[in-house]
Amino acid sequence: MTTVAATPVRRRWMTAYGLAMVGVAAGWFGPIQILLPEQAARLAGDGGKEALLALVTAWGAAASMVANPLWGVLSDRIRSRRLPIFVAGTVVGVSGLLVLASAGSTATMVTGWILVQAGLNGPMAALAAMIGDVVPERQRGTVGSLFGVAQIVGVVLGTAVAVAVGQGMIGYIAVAIAVPALGAALLVIHRDVPMKADRVSWKWTRPSAPFAWAWLIRFLLNLVNALVLVYLFYYLSDRVGVTDAALWVLILTVVNVLFAGIVGAIGGVLSDRWERRRIFVAVAAVTLAAGTAMLALVPVVWVAIGASALVGAGWGAYIAVDMAVITQVLPDAETRATMLGVANIAGTLPQLLAPVLAAPIVTGPGDYRTLYLVTAAIALLALAVLPRLRALR
Repeated sequence: MTTVAATPVRRRWMTAYGLAMVGVAAGWFGPIQILLPEQAARLAGDGGKEALLALVTAWGAAASMVANPLWGVLSDRIRSRRLPIFVAGTVVGVSGLLVLASAGSTATMVTGWILVQAGLNGPMAALAAMIGDVVPERQRGTVGSLFGVAQIVGVVLGTAVAVAVGQGMIGYIAVAIAVPALGAALLVIHRDVPMKADRVSWKWTRPSAPFAWAWLIRFLLNLVNALVLVYLFYYLSDRVGVTDAALWVLILTVVNVLFAGIVGAIGGVLSDRWERRRIFVAVAAVTLAAGTAMLALVPVVWVAIGASALVGAGWGAYIAVDMAVITQVLPDAETRATMLGVANIAGTLPQLLAPVLAAPIVTGPGDYRTLYLVTAAIALLALAVLPRLRALR
């Protein structure tokens, strides 16, 4: 079993923590939403943009899937100190953004995105482990929802920066500045809580059944989110027929974030008050299925706005309890960051699989309608898995 922090965390720590997570998410999703699709279209043209974007994001996701648990193991190895991991990963991630800023070839683009994904998994792993280190269980719904809401705020911030300052080199540089700037306050406020043991070994704890089921649900719902995002730029331009796809990606992202933020923030507090997590996961799966089905069946811009609201609300319901669920089923405290790294594979692996699944559908006999119907089915599969997580209230 994990150890549980007893002292409540203060609001100033929550604020600094949230800002740091916003920065990490901006570094990830600003490129995914706008900068990478535009760069792929510029390098490969209309005939090859989907394939190039799929290649770049797949390599990045593969790097992320390996990097997150390795950062976690390293963090546990150095007696659960998280801030050195936070700083080191941020440096690597920012370096990758600067490589992308000057990328003029497929190889350089892939290299830059690998560095971004591998690097930013450092602060992501550190931030996730901090919840288990210092947040008491009675606050984990609230702080866990902050972890999730801050990510989606980072999505809209990264997207807005890319639209405001321009796509290309300047956009990447602006995001590269934002990431460390938003994380600076946490370096001042946070105090690491090292293990009592003098040395933590390279220990592996076998995942429990509740951990495995929680991992699978996280994987499925993150796959839904990844499939919605991966070709949204092209869905709006090619299927819906908007003239300024970048602007409409920003609009839909704002709608998504607004609903996700409201639902996530309220849901996290309510889940702590009610001491219930399962109902929020169920609501999330159903709402995500409804939103993606709307994208599939009615490719009209105003319907897409409504669908974005539903997808945002569904994602908000899930992130309200996601971290609370995962930290509840961790095997022990000594491998907290390591096992959270394994849990985070459920968030990064979908980034690898999303383009692999989506590209053959939209470029083959299927289309965007088929893609989003498949996405809705995956959300309902998560709902079907939920009863197996018997340890969850």
